This record gives sequence, structure tokens and C-alpha cells, in this order.
Amino acid sequence: MHTKYKGPLLIVMTAVLWSTAGVLIKLVPWNAMTIVGLRSFFAAVVMAVYMRRPRITFSKPVILGGLSMSVTMVLFLFANKLTTAANAIVLQYTSPIFVILLSALMLRQRPKALDIAAVAVVFGGVMLFFIDQLRADALLGNILAVLSGVTFAGVFLANKMPGARPEEATLLGYLINIVISIPFIVTNVTAEAVPWLAVTVMGVFQLGVAYVLFSIGIKTTPPLAASLIAVIEPLLSPVWVMLATGEKPGPYAVAGGVIVVAAVVAYNAISARHEQSPGLDAKKSASNA
Repeated sequence: MHTKYKGPLLIVMTAVLWSTAGVLIKLVPWNAMTIVGLRSFFAAVVMAVYMRRPRITFSKPVILGGLSMSVTMVLFLFANKLTTAANAIVLQYTSPIFVILLSALMLRQRPKALDIAAVAVVFGGVMLFFIDQLRADALLGNILAVLSGVTFAGVFLANKMPGARPEEATLLGYLINIVISIPFIVTNVTAEAVPWLAVTVMGVFQLGVAYVLFSIGIKTTPPLAASLIAVIEPLLSPVWVMLATGEKPGPYAVAGGVIVVAAVVAYNAISARHEQSPGLDAKKSASNA
């Protein structure tokens, strides 16, 4: 296979693996924290093998990155339990927009007109999710999904800090989740085969192997191409869930999802074009997980 195709193909495989989170979570009857802990355990094993000599440097970027990763995974799991898989993944997919907002608030980076327009359009799409889900549990799930987008943006910002070590931060996030989930694991797990299989697949493949593939693929894949390929995740996630459980997002959620995904893709494409133009200093956005 030609080298220029290897990277994008690995990113495609990564996005497909990421997209299975929703359906796998729906197959596990255990509470969210139990899934968080066991999923993180298997993912940590894969990450440790990938790092060969795993270690954690307790620097500010690694600690912030690890905490952000930990909270993101917890919020995403709870969101999936309370709302539809489509809502959870698309609302988390707003993370590039929160990168813009947090950069403005924390790093004093002045947003450009394109940034402001993207934020406005995405939040318009997000509002449609809340119109569609008026039940108390679904409403809470949507809120948690949006918050997971905020904390996921924190992961990107932490990994941009001087001295950042993404692999160590990710491993730290897994270890934090394992520790805080122990009380739930020992009281909630059962001997059923399907939940154990689903959690194992989530940890080993959906998180662990996916991160390894992404780490390799991103080295030879242009940022714009990678961000566009990542759109496969929010598009496929509800499809797997619908095929396995019959769960379908509502019409307003579908419309909101189209707006959010289209806005993020357009923002990435326009930003990349500006970055390639002489004299323009466009902000590069990060994509999802």
C-alpha cells in the first residue's frame, strides 16, 4: 500500500472503532462508573504495551490532560446511559467549538469572525437537541454530553501546552478512572458473558487499539484530512445502535446533528485553507474520540 494512503486508512479504522462506543455501552446493563473503570483497565493495558516503558511525568500538562480525559470519559458514559447514543456523540463532537471559547477565556486568544460564526451555528444546532429531548433523564444526558465536549476540549488544550505528553496524560486518565470506579466494580458486576465481552471490546479495541492506530496514522495524515475522516464517528455511531437496539434519534436531534457536524467540518476546512494562505493566521481546530 502506498504510504500516502496508509495514514488516512488508519484514521478511518480509528473512527470506525470509536463509533462503536454507543452500541457497546447500550449492551452493558451495569452502571456507568462500572463501565468506566473496566473499560479504562483494558485500555490502560493496551496503552502500557504501546508505550513499552510506561511512565507518568506528573507535570502540569500531563495532570491537566489526565484529569480532562478522566472526566470526559465519565461524562460520556453517563450521557450514553441517559440519552441516545446519537445525541451523546454529536454533542461531544462540539469540542472544537469549546476549544475556541476556552482559548479566548483562558489563553486570551481573540476569536476571529470565523470562530464566532462557527460557535453561533453549532450552538444553534445544539439547541435543537434540547427541544427534541424534554424528558428529565434525556435532558440531563444531553447536558452531560455537552459538558463532555467542554472537558474534551480541555484535553486538546492541555496537549498543546509546553512539555505535553499525550500518551502519559491518556494513561493517567485511565488509571484515575480505574481507581475511582473500584467501589462500583466490586458491587455491580455480574458473570454474564455479553456485558464482559462488550466492556473488553470497548477497552481493548474501541479505546486502546483505536488510540494506537490514531497515533500512527496522524503522523502521515494532514490535519484537515484527519478531522474530516473523524466525521465517520458521529455518523456511524447512531447507525450501530439503531441496528442493534432499534434506538432512533428524534427529528430535531437529527437536524441538530446535521448542523453541528456540517459546521465543524466547514470550520476545519476553511481554517485549513486560511492557514495555507500567506499572511493569514487562522486558528487550527482539533477534532474527536
